Amino acid sequence: MASPVFGFADLHCHVMAHLGFGGHLLAGFPDGDIERALSRCDLHLHGAWGLGQFGRDWPLVQAFIEGGFGHGPCGHGTYADWPSFSTMAHQQVFVDWLKRAHDGGLRLLCSVAVHNELLGAQMQRRGQPLDSDERSIEKQMRELRRFVARHASWMGLALSAAEARRLISEGKLAVVAGVEVDSLDSLRGDRAALNKHPLTPQHLPRIFEWLRDQGIRMMTPLHLANNSLGGTAVYDDKFNLLNHYLRGRYIDVEGSNQVSFRMGHDLGFETRAAITVYEVMHGARYPGGYALNAPGLGHINRMGLTPVGEAFLREAMRQGFILDVDHMSTHCTNAALALAEGSGYPVVASHCAFRDQALEPHETSIKGKRAHEGMKTREQARRILELGGMLAPITNQHELKDFPGSSVANDCARSSKTWAQSYQYAVSLLREVGRGGVAMGTDFNGLNQQPGPRYGPHAAHGLVDDTLRVKRRRQQQINQLNAPPLPYSGTMYRTDVPFVRSRAGSREFDFNTDGLAHIGLLPDFIRDLVHVGMKDEQMDPLFSSAEAFLRMWESCEARGAALVAGELLDASIPRLS
Repeated sequence: MASPVFGFADLHCHVMAHLGFGGHLLAGFPDGDIERALSRCDLHLHGAWGLGQFGRDWPLVQAFIEGGFGHGPCGHGTYADWPSFSTMAHQQVFVDWLKRAHDGGLRLLCSVAVHNELLGAQMQRRGQPLDSDERSIEKQMRELRRFVARHASWMGLALSAAEARRLISEGKLAVVAGVEVDSLDSLRGDRAALNKHPLTPQHLPRIFEWLRDQGIRMMTPLHLANNSLGGTAVYDDKFNLLNHYLRGRYIDVEGSNQVSFRMGHDLGFETRAAITVYEVMHGARYPGGYALNAPGLGHINRMGLTPVGEAFLREAMRQGFILDVDHMSTHCTNAALALAEGSGYPVVASHCAFRDQALEPHETSIKGKRAHEGMKTREQARRILELGGMLAPITNQHELKDFPGSSVANDCARSSKTWAQSYQYAVSLLREVGRGGVAMGTDFNGLNQQPGPRYGPHAAHGLVDDTLRVKRRRQQQINQLNAPPLPYSGTMYRTDVPFVRSRAGSREFDFNTDGLAHIGLLPDFIRDLVHVGMKDEQMDPLFSSAEAFLRMWESCEARGAALVAGELLDASIPRLS
């Protein structure tokens, strides 16, 4: 039996996302000369103050993508505004930073090809063809292979569990390719035909052959919209617009007392603006009935796993793919888990949150902090672990309830202390179940923000704009000042690499005031977790997560082979007429 590997895994990162969304949304490249790769975005992509290229291309979404109206000039030189923990559209996985994360213990990285056809259409430049999900995945996978080959001295693309184990044993970073798009069912080669002729099991061999040929070994069957396979989790009205754009209809919801998110309720300024723009551009009025229908505390998607979706998952298991059940509706998740349990097949939740930890509706004005369908229930999380699967709490947790008995004070919203509550919750389930693993899911470059700092003007950032909780922010900031900041001394946690500040150009990064600004600060994030009270024994599952992933993957491959062998054996048994 192979010796266990040591180190942590990030199960959800978008290394090549600069090629997604039409290739004109995310500023910066993951590789090359830093001066060119991270050049000023206002000069080459985002336009003056991040408002778009006036007179040539000016997508309205550009002005709001960073969570406000535009942004200042940022990039190589001072790096004054980028990298930042709060960025949505700037590169955070530059190769030098990724190498620093590897030095700090990152041993396995799931690089997920991502695309959104509505955003791609918004960002499309004149005269250029619109990227389909398939075309975008091809671009990202082509460049991922080149990227890994250019840095083969310390990383490699793993096409099997054995290859990943070998890479890590050689001291390298094992990169596992995944895919997360809205229309995974369209990869049969003819998107136009899909709208006229629904997906059938006969189309599946072509999809899986294409995925394997691309080097993809991990998949998220559902993303932000319904597709032929099943229903998506509802937790943002903007994704409902995407569903209408792709499928020609808005999502049907039903009431549920397990969640408090309600479609069409408590719409913020940006969501209202997005709905208005969409209605004007597409002549599709947003349903007003969401405010009245589906009695219950909150809304969930009525759509579950479809028959062809079940066939898809069965074939994915037969072929040994790693299945990610994030983004599935409640009905779809439960059906997928039942299918996996029937085959003894492990699955992952690669960038998850948990409903038990959500705030109550009366506690917060921010819908994303309330329980919603995208969060896993306690039962679902346990079922994933009981299968030998993995939970990877997403690093940006906004604000959570206290984890009972936590060794880390939950007194700085959206910081390392917040993620500690989610991680400890996941580890508590791991201890109860006695199987599976717990890793992290950063979602870097996924139009997602990261944990903020505990000191400085951005401390306790999770309370900003929350009208019901913002008054707590000043006290939380004071709480941090009463304790010493993270010192830059000694070595990175559980390594012999000196723990010094990361640098880019003339900028020096201090996790205390910068938060998780880029992937190279993961060692700082981990050191801060220990600094604020995480015990070594609590960190053990994280630093065993690369090994847990390999064992889970080995199980996927073995179960896939067993399923095929069982079908062959079953077919050889004579049938009585």
